[in-house]
Amino acid sequence: MNRACLIGLVACLPRPAGQDGELGFLLLTQCDPAGERVDRHRIIVSPRQVPAIEEFTPGATVYVEGHLARHGARGRVSLIATRAFSTLPAPPPPDEGPVTGTHASPREHLRAGHARRVAIGTGRERLIWVRPTTVRPQAASALHRQEHRRTGTPHPKQRRRPPATSVGQT
Repeated sequence: MNRACLIGLVACLPRPAGQDGELGFLLLTQCDPAGERVDRHRIIVSPRQVPAIEEFTPGATVYVEGHLARHGARGRVSLIATRAFSTLPAPPPPDEGPVTGTHASPREHLRAGHARRVAIGTGRERLIWVRPTTVRPQAASALHRQEHRRTGTPHPKQRRRPPATSVGQT
């Protein structure tokens, strides 16, 4: 039995995906509980099964049910949807308020993987996955150097070498 049910985030606006008026979009689902990786699924919705497609905006959470099949001239495996509907609308774009402070973190820390909406309000609006990363990996050594500068002790990597003597000098 070839059935699949997915719940995920819409990654791009639905686009024409064939000669029969079919629409296609990408769906992001979490690959692991830590959120470090996501799977991208091609979803094809037939014109007779088209739900309220205006609800399928990048960032919206949707439920898709259907079967796997090869689709299009390239023969890519896609999920051919028999049922699709939005369960949660996309969050509103952030307000552009006045900038206060720098919000820069002085410490090294891990940033979790997350979805990000780009090109909001344009035809290129889509959802991308930002991989987890270490933020300011050099911050720890910079703070260490700053502490040594304050106390007057040289940093271990900056120990002063004795002055070189030239050959023939006494």
